[in-house]
Amino acid sequence: MDLKHLRSFCALGETLHFGRAAARLNIVQPAVSAHIRQIEDELGIKLVERSRHHVFMTPAGRNFLQEARSILQQVSGAIDTTRNIAAGTAGILRVGFVSSAIALFVTHLIRHFSTFHPDVEVDLYEMNSHQQLEAIAEGRLDLGFVRMPIQRDQVEIKTVAREPFEAILPVGHPLSRHPTMRPMDFSDETIFMLARDNAPGFHDALLSAFHLNHTVPRRIKYFREFQTAIHLASAGLGIAVVPRYAASIAPQHIARVPLNLGDNYSEIGLAIKDRSVPLIQKACEIIDKLIDDGIPADQNKNLAQTDIKLSPTMRRGQSASYDAAAPWRRIY
Repeated sequence: MDLKHLRSFCALGETLHFGRAAARLNIVQPAVSAHIRQIEDELGIKLVERSRHHVFMTPAGRNFLQEARSILQQVSGAIDTTRNIAAGTAGILRVGFVSSAIALFVTHLIRHFSTFHPDVEVDLYEMNSHQQLEAIAEGRLDLGFVRMPIQRDQVEIKTVAREPFEAILPVGHPLSRHPTMRPMDFSDETIFMLARDNAPGFHDALLSAFHLNHTVPRRIKYFREFQTAIHLASAGLGIAVVPRYAASIAPQHIARVPLNLGDNYSEIGLAIKDRSVPLIQKACEIIDKLIDDGIPADQNKNLAQTDIKLSPTMRRGQSASYDAAAPWRRIY
């Protein structure tokens, strides 16, 4: 017994006429009769009663009709789902991210799939950059938004956005009135920044900027979350140095001052292992389009003030580079 037998039985059960069942399936009537007989022979059960002018189902036949319909529906659904997965329009996309990437890319990615490809389920995992690369290399994540510069064998990483740094400090602080701040302004200050094991590229970029300007802050305290550094700065305990998108979560009563760090930026990279996977390829196409079109400005007042540069490197097919002597140099 195979699917053609079940299709013949369902067509007969729905039409109760061998000729009409054959016409529906575009086969000859003897073929339908043969399929029904083969099913009954295999089951050893009478499923169809025939008279000179009528065809009707036995109780066992009516039950088998329901089961056969269910099987054919499941097979049809499996075929459709498989084709959609092959086309990148169905399945589960596992996305890792660092906090800044939420507003820049992740929400737009989810919105696009939910609108145009509702059969794609996007699973989100907030991880630091090294955790993401490990998960991607091991096949536990499909793609990730990481802080640059960072690299790992067997993982392709491309810069997709850059954002300037900001200082977060109390409104009454003398430096809060400056239009911009430079590294030498921190010489007598305590600064809060992300720990190196959470974001080595971010950490090294800031320290590189300080060293290039022959400046060392009085004290540096490290934290694992931007929110912690921002709230400590808002309490007047020091100055938080964060990317501009992270600064957008700061309370309204604090000051945000742009930092002039030359060519040092906070960079977001897209990390993937196998672009040939249809769903990953579809996600990359969406991200490419976001970069080409420009990510829509967020309605949040703070986010709308950001000055984020989207990198064209993905659509040019260039990989992000890392010069140890001058980390976080812009590559466009």
